[in-house]
Amino acid sequence: METLTFDLDTRSHSWYTPSAFPEPIPDEMGYWLFLPGSLTEALRQRTDNFSVAVIEETLINSTDPSLNAAHTKEKAEYFSRKVALKNHQEIWVMAHTLIPTTSLKQGLAELSTLQERPLGELLFADDTVRKSPTEITHFDTLWGRRSRYWLREQPLLVTEYFLPELIRQS
Repeated sequence: METLTFDLDTRSHSWYTPSAFPEPIPDEMGYWLFLPGSLTEALRQRTDNFSVAVIEETLINSTDPSLNAAHTKEKAEYFSRKVALKNHQEIWVMAHTLIPTTSLKQGLAELSTLQERPLGELLFADDTVRKSPTEITHFDTLWGRRSRYWLREQPLLVTEYFLPELIRQS
């Protein structure tokens, strides 16, 4: 597996709504940044060898106000899952999911045992899932998006960073 050269933590980057983004968004990125459906499904349509490689799964204490309904700076416990979405051995997307442990205790426990199963399979199989507006970031050669989802009325934050290898394939 390639070594990460950037931090998957969403707090390490500046995030903007699309209308407030300070630079033009290239057309080739618009498709990925604003894809309304399942990223997993879109990637599977482009390869016969899609896979998920788990980089890290752990419990963390964090002050991530994007998941904190009260938007306070108090620390809370989260299940953190970092994965690489791959075409054969080539990494196309790096993803980071943060799930409050309170969400795990209130109906989302299976999200902590996905292993190499894509999160999108669960999210988009449930027609009651809700999604917040997408926020985007750009640094170096990478573009990213993040959205807060509510699955069974429980929040989780999904962040995806699109690597240049994916854009070259598009």
